[in-house]
Amino acid sequence: MRVLLLGATGNLGRRCVPALLAHHHVVTVYVRDPSKLESIFSPEVINSVRTVVGDATDSSRLREVIVENDIQGIVDVAGNQVAPWKEYLMPKIAKAVSDTAIAVGKERKKALRVWLVSGFNILKYPGTPYLFDDYIPRIMVGTHTATKDVIDPILRTDMEWSLICVGMMYPTNPKQTIFHLLESPRNHNLLLQHTSPPAWDTTWLFKIPWIGPYLDLWVVILWSGGTKYEDVADFLAGDLESGSDEWVCKRVGMRDKDKLKVA
Repeated sequence: MRVLLLGATGNLGRRCVPALLAHHHVVTVYVRDPSKLESIFSPEVINSVRTVVGDATDSSRLREVIVENDIQGIVDVAGNQVAPWKEYLMPKIAKAVSDTAIAVGKERKKALRVWLVSGFNILKYPGTPYLFDDYIPRIMVGTHTATKDVIDPILRTDMEWSLICVGMMYPTNPKQTIFHLLESPRNHNLLLQHTSPPAWDTTWLFKIPWIGPYLDLWVVILWSGGTKYEDVADFLAGDLESGSDEWVCKRVGMRDKDKLKVA
């Protein structure tokens, strides 16, 4: 698949580049400052992708790149959680990406496949009729909620979207600074489920009045909810390669299988 990647210089994005290449995608990376790539990727990786320059909130530039490169799929992992008094960039990027993808899809009469990153807070809290969002102060997760609000209403016929709902992520090798081509796909170790996180084990803390659900969710997230950047990257790349519609128009939760064994 011809894939456009936004956020290639971020912690997840820099793992997505070699993962996408390992899964045989033709990759175009969309960055504001291409000089950053040289300090992150090996020359072999840089020579294996096409680099284009642009602002991720610029719909006109995105459209130009998508059309010129005949892009079929998009992976948007750009932006970060920010303080509530700062501008939320993730939903602005999601809006620009989705508006452009929808417009191009209508012209082609075929919806584009798009993965976007959001947070675990937009998943349903198992055992309740609520989202995690309802138990977490908006100051902590507002950018992810705003991203959900942009993407959720989009019809499948207009864009084949999925939201990967991440919590805590950490690197396989914290000391790695340069990312190289992979000899083969990583084969992720994730347990996945849409709508709510998989294999959720509610603790006794949940029963404490008022604050129980809040304490419970953080204990589970901190104790066994972390996932590796590399696993998430491999999952996204592998899903696009498979052409599966299993996760289309769904919020996707994940957990590391090894963490579940420890828990």
